[in-house]
Amino acid sequence: MGVTAVPTARPRSERDRSPRVLLGGSLAEVACGAATVVLAILALTGTLQGYLIPIATIVLGVALLAHGSAVAARLRDLSAGAGAAGWDTRAELGGGTGAELIGGAAGVVLGILALVGIAPTVLLPVAVIVFGGALLLGGGVTADLGSLEAPGAHERLGDVSRQASVAASGLQTLVGAGAVVLGILALVGIDPVVLTLVGLLALGSAVVLSGTTVSGRMASILRR
Repeated sequence: MGVTAVPTARPRSERDRSPRVLLGGSLAEVACGAATVVLAILALTGTLQGYLIPIATIVLGVALLAHGSAVAARLRDLSAGAGAAGWDTRAELGGGTGAELIGGAAGVVLGILALVGIAPTVLLPVAVIVFGGALLLGGGVTADLGSLEAPGAHERLGDVSRQASVAASGLQTLVGAGAVVLGILALVGIDPVVLTLVGLLALGSAVVLSGTTVSGRMASILRR
């Protein structure tokens, strides 16, 4: 007579691993996004623009890398917890995460090259375009993370987190599209410094908002 194996529940520490990793990545994203906003504002006042704009670009790239790396590290668990959304959510998570990683890495490289003086008026607007594209493609990740199922979590708090994540995702997509336009205008020579800084400021703000939303959702899951 065969013996039927009974699946055992995973220990709580293992179940909490994904939310903890995502919480850490989101908090790093918020910190880097806030630093980008501060640097962009300082540069808009005319303070050390040759240094602060490339540094802000590098920091924003690190923000996307931090969040994308955290999602990529737990992508398998997140896909398994996608519930009824199934294939669409897995594809959206994978594609959005890849866009964030590639966009973040490209932005860091472009920022470093601009910092050492290699065609900053070209590379920095290109970085803004790349970041805008990454936010456009990765906007769905924020909504997906906000809709993760969390058995035992507070239902009302979960609903609020899901609604906030959808709103943040929409804003992230809108800012991404705007950043692409600003980057293109700066690239063709229309006040490149100001438009690049405005793009970085908007992108940093969007990153702070989306990171705060995701970190709030992960914190609510961990408090269950």
